Amino acid sequence: MRVLQAAVIEPRATERRKLVTGLSQAGFRVTEATEPDGLKSEQVVLLGPGALPFAKVTLAVRKRLPKALVLQGQARLTRAAHADAVVPLPLSPRDLQVRLPELFRWKQKGPGKKPASQLPRVAPPPTVSSVMDPLTGFYLFPIFKEILFIEVKRARRHGLPLSIAMLALDAMPAAAATREQRSGGLSLAVRRSLRDTDFPVQYSADRILLVMSHTELAGAITVCQRICERVSRISVPHRSGVLHPTLSVGIAGAATPGKELSFADLVHNAQASLQRALSSGGNRVEFYDRAEVDNPPEPGNADA
Repeated sequence: MRVLQAAVIEPRATERRKLVTGLSQAGFRVTEATEPDGLKSEQVVLLGPGALPFAKVTLAVRKRLPKALVLQGQARLTRAAHADAVVPLPLSPRDLQVRLPELFRWKQKGPGKKPASQLPRVAPPPTVSSVMDPLTGFYLFPIFKEILFIEVKRARRHGLPLSIAMLALDAMPAAAATREQRSGGLSLAVRRSLRDTDFPVQYSADRILLVMSHTELAGAITVCQRICERVSRISVPHRSGVLHPTLSVGIAGAATPGKELSFADLVHNAQASLQRALSSGGNRVEFYDRAEVDNPPEPGNADA
């Protein structure tokens, strides 16, 4: 199995060494370049924070290597329309190993392209089937949990907002739809609502975990409401007519005053919020409010 070649385009030597080290630890054979003219036959090109102007540099890269996967490295994640995907800095080798098979599959989609089984893979090579749930195409939690821990640590270290959500489809009549049919519609609704820097994870057979980096609680609520709306538009044939599935969501944010939350804390809080949504009849979005937990309303004082 051949090892993938990657190039780093970053004019600053110190930053370039960090990127080269991260790619090397992920299994790449790395070449260094300060400009696109130095590229040869690399399959992946990583643009560092100093590769300005990004759009112009990316255009030059695509002219030189039209089939290469172009990644933009960012410390504070934003959209990068010029690149194929954004990767968080500092680089996580494990993150790259898990993300790349799916990114290559996306890059190679279309008539006449190679099937996924023939795509180049990073060494050590995680196969798509070993890291993805076959029904939803989301990352499997046992494989991906290490990366999720890193995301929470990164957010805590740099004071960045981060939110997670736990999703569950509400109960439907037993014969209404197979899990495959329902999971397919849910997967599409989730993917259309997230950025490529967010992580959809198959937490368990009936739970989806979303990790939304650089996202305040209010933004996470908006995203999850959008997912719920898209799920509700799915039509499921049934003997009594057409049914529309609904979704329950629990959200938790990492920004809790006076307390640094671990990944386990966030998952616990999101699960508690999801349980509250399910107990209230489902088809709703609930979020974890620390102030409400610390200061519950006194009996008889609740709003009418």
